[in-house]
Amino acid sequence: MKHVYSQQEIESIREGGKKLSQIMKDLGNFLYVGMTVHEIEMKARELIIAVGASSATIGYKTEGAKTAFPSAACVSVNEEVAHGIAFESKKIIRSGDVVSIDIVIKYQGVFVDICRTYGVGALSPDSQRLIATARAVTDAAIAMAVAGNTVNDIGIAAESTAKENNCSTIKELGGHGVGKKIHMAPFVPNFAHSGYKDPVVAGMVLAIEPIVSLGDWRIDLGSDGWVFTTRDQARTAQFEETVIVTEDGQEIVTADN
Repeated sequence: MKHVYSQQEIESIREGGKKLSQIMKDLGNFLYVGMTVHEIEMKARELIIAVGASSATIGYKTEGAKTAFPSAACVSVNEEVAHGIAFESKKIIRSGDVVSIDIVIKYQGVFVDICRTYGVGALSPDSQRLIATARAVTDAAIAMAVAGNTVNDIGIAAESTAKENNCSTIKELGGHGVGKKIHMAPFVPNFAHSGYKDPVVAGMVLAIEPIVSLGDWRIDLGSDGWVFTTRDQARTAQFEETVIVTEDGQEIVTADN
């Protein structure tokens, strides 16, 4: 499904992407051993307001959740896969932790999405490999976001790159369209043989966000209806970019500045 964007909307997505990239860079520099996850949340809120944007996730609710999401930042640590609730979290960041931060902002009426994973303190070799692999997996997936391909091609690239590095990709969560809404069609799988065959067409805006596990891909949803963890307690990492599909490739609007 192709959503038509005005030139002004595309410019706002581009500008919002640059601002979100800077927010994430500032958050990465803010991390330190001994801080609480709540401190990350409050810093994220401060940075979002400073660029003239608003959080797209505070108050967001899905069908399976018991309550609305309370955080501007999804902060997932180690075996937490996604949607870690940062607001009022007393969790302490310790040396060696793998910390994924996912943020969606609304800027000038459009939505932009990003995730980065950071290693805090002294990382084990496996954690270093995990983070490097997650970055490579996202880059490989984005390279397949080309007009004429299908979303399944993106999933094939993601899973094969993970397997080359003795990792797996989480199957139950995937990328999606973004821009006019926080979540839009199409669903973008992170694995091969997914059954999803939506065509990739110029003009699409996609959030491409494979999640990579050091162990198995299976996950469980916590009792709060939000936080996913790996069933085998393996660590995960994630990099996400908002991408505009062009006639001759793609434009990564959230690329690191």
